[in-house]
Amino acid sequence: MKKKRVDLLPLDEYDVIAVALSGGKDSIACYTHLYELGVPADKIECWHHDVDGGDQFMDWPCTPGYCRAFADAFGSPLYMSWREGGFRREMLREGTATAPVHFETPGGVTMVTGGKGPPGTRRKFPQVSADLKVRWCSAYLKIDVGRRVISNDPRLKKAKILLVTGERREESTARSKYLDVELHASANKKRLVHQWRPVLDWTEQQVWDAMKRMRVVPHPCYRLGWGRCSCMTCIFGNHDQWASAAKVAPRMFTAVGAYESQFNLTIHRKLNIVERADKGSAYNMKPELMTLAMSTSYDHPILVPEGEEWQLPAGAFSECGGPT
Repeated sequence: MKKKRVDLLPLDEYDVIAVALSGGKDSIACYTHLYELGVPADKIECWHHDVDGGDQFMDWPCTPGYCRAFADAFGSPLYMSWREGGFRREMLREGTATAPVHFETPGGVTMVTGGKGPPGTRRKFPQVSADLKVRWCSAYLKIDVGRRVISNDPRLKKAKILLVTGERREESTARSKYLDVELHASANKKRLVHQWRPVLDWTEQQVWDAMKRMRVVPHPCYRLGWGRCSCMTCIFGNHDQWASAAKVAPRMFTAVGAYESQFNLTIHRKLNIVERADKGSAYNMKPELMTLAMSTSYDHPILVPEGEEWQLPAGAFSECGGPT
């Protein structure tokens, strides 16, 4: 069924305004846009879906810490959610159900939902495709996790919710067709859920300009040279990104390569990640930034101190590597 555009309510009529905060520039631009519109920081919730579920297999280890530090810097609450076992467990499913979802609530309680579905088998990496039916990492570790949070948190049962996400038309052909406002799949007769993409028509320049205005220090991956803040070992990574991943996180790189061998099926079909890395050149990465990116905590400033100049990161405007 073709989706229809809906109109936003006045922002102060929503009970909950939640930004899907990945740590990437576009989700941060969504947050700063709300902030500049005058929405109080304590009324903006940051929701971060941890794709690894604490496993440190595919994503940047610093990302959850960076997101928490960002929310703290602006005075907004951050709530984590994750599928049990994360990316690795879903990838290794063999005759078992998709794992349950855990999510935090304002009361400090972690709730659990799901895990009772039909058995299934994957035993391979997500497909390098824009189709979410086969690129299951986004569908199962982000989109479905967010839907389950909305559908199962008791405080949201009868709420008016605005879910804010950072897709931009400029990123891909598929995203160029998205609606800026639509009814979310978790809406029902009692619960209103609008999904708003406020930066849908923004250029990358506008996104960086917003971060500069708010003096936000970009995620370490951008400063290392990556153009997108997706997983560090993202399936869409180009040769240079695989070469850089091998340098910054050899243990994680080796683990991904080992599963390619175990499955007898490579991510990119024609070349394995070692061969792809050999064809690339690692970015010129500062050791202190590599250490920060691989840390499970983030204790550096989120906002550039007054008197210091905000700097465009090395990865800005570079080849991103993502679904087209």
